[in-house]
Amino acid sequence: MIHSFNEQLAFSESKNGKLDLIYQNYFQNVTGVNRIDRINEMTRQRAGIDTIVILNSGEKIKTQEKWRTREFTGDFLIEYCSVHRNGECEKPGWIYSIDADYIFAVYAPSELVKIYPVVQLKLAWANNHEEWLLKHRKIRAQNRDYITLSIAVPTDILEKEITRVMKFEYQQSLNSGVQQ
Repeated sequence: MIHSFNEQLAFSESKNGKLDLIYQNYFQNVTGVNRIDRINEMTRQRAGIDTIVILNSGEKIKTQEKWRTREFTGDFLIEYCSVHRNGECEKPGWIYSIDADYIFAVYAPSELVKIYPVVQLKLAWANNHEEWLLKHRKIRAQNRDYITLSIAVPTDILEKEITRVMKFEYQQSLNSGVQQ
């Protein structure tokens, strides 16, 4: 089966606005949600930004909405190579290029939503990607003239690692390492 970016994009766009209540509940002080125009703002879309959630304070939070057409199977797909051709990764996956603050992964049949902070997700990937690539199921999505490579990381492992990197357990004196 050939994966179609345009079909997936159309499916996602058909869901515009469906996460607004989730945004309201998660951030609690939302004054607005702006959707990225995928025609005129492809640079933002390629950076993994689908919506900008505006808080009462004026702060803007960039989100990516990942709509899945399958039920939740206990894992989260991390794309590590967006364009793989002739045995080479020509374009790194979204885990390296995403500029959103949060990913909202929605499993459409059940409408389950998993929320991941991107900074911590990237740290978890940086700390564990070699092990994860050896241990977990690899997914190859055939596109017209290239392959996209992802890894299905079990959410219990991923979420435990995200929680671990969120804890700041490192302490150092301001004068440590200062040569006199």
